[in-house]
Amino acid sequence: MILNRSGAGATELKELIGFIYKSITFSNLKSYVSFAERDIKKVIGPEVFKAAEDHYMSAFYHLATPDEDHPEYLLLEELIEKIQLPVAIHAYRRYVPSSDLTHSDKGRQIFVSEQEKPAFEWQIEKDNENLISLEHEAIDVLLEFLDEHIDEKDLDLNVIIPWGTSAAYKATKELLIPTVKEFENVFLIGGSRMTFLSLVPMIKRIQENDIKACLGETKYTQITEQVLDNDLTPENIIILDKIRPPLALMALSVAVKRLSSEVLPAGIFTNITANVVKGKTPASKQERNEIASSLEKDGMRELVKLQEYIRKLDTAAAGEIFTPNDPTDIIDPLLKFVRL
Repeated sequence: MILNRSGAGATELKELIGFIYKSITFSNLKSYVSFAERDIKKVIGPEVFKAAEDHYMSAFYHLATPDEDHPEYLLLEELIEKIQLPVAIHAYRRYVPSSDLTHSDKGRQIFVSEQEKPAFEWQIEKDNENLISLEHEAIDVLLEFLDEHIDEKDLDLNVIIPWGTSAAYKATKELLIPTVKEFENVFLIGGSRMTFLSLVPMIKRIQENDIKACLGETKYTQITEQVLDNDLTPENIIILDKIRPPLALMALSVAVKRLSSEVLPAGIFTNITANVVKGKTPASKQERNEIASSLEKDGMRELVKLQEYIRKLDTAAAGEIFTPNDPTDIIDPLLKFVRL
């Protein structure tokens, strides 16, 4: 566990989450910390987490004087802090809803006194949203830190943080949209790496099904390998620019239907105004389907453009003249309506 070293869990939690009371005992949150650690490992990989945890539990953690033979200790301690924050926030937000109530032999009750009263429901909802936002931002900071120090080595030339070799990192490198920056050239997601990671399974599925079928096995393999090696030919740079719009939009279409508001931090909401405060309510199933349908149509239009471009290249390579598809060829002048 990456918190509660030497029984100082409550102090560590207070230092990480300044607005909580120091009187909150760590033993009450211990189970929730385990849940949080499990989720963080899914994002950064168990190898990175273990590197941080091993140093945290070692005799070299927080040395009074820096070890000149091991400058990597300072980097590992920074990694520990970057991991501890999202773990602490995640654990606390899972714990606090039940701690708002008193669980007694008479059932669940609330505590009310002249000095203290329960928060209003809208205040609790606002706080819940803020905790989710803080957790996701802390994970983004952690991922940026890992990317920044991906190749750093100790004096013996050993990689300090095994991020670059982790399955979590490699999963994004197999994509034709491998980073947030490339994704945001098509659709803005608030610069969130956490949001991007939640989209990875959808991107991979669309890439392997729709994009691969459009490019053909040979061209698809060639482009994916060049993206991985960061060595694209001028021709494939143009093709990749045409691949990314349909890939991003179609992946988002699937995500809108499947991802919860907590996984997609900005979520999909309908703005409402209550008597007390402006707020947001989750979009209805119909609204989500309408947005998903709109994204899918936009993505399919971009996919058609890609197909036309690939067909043009194939025709030119065969020494033939490219003729675009004419939709009027399938129109029956005797019918009042036509579907394209």
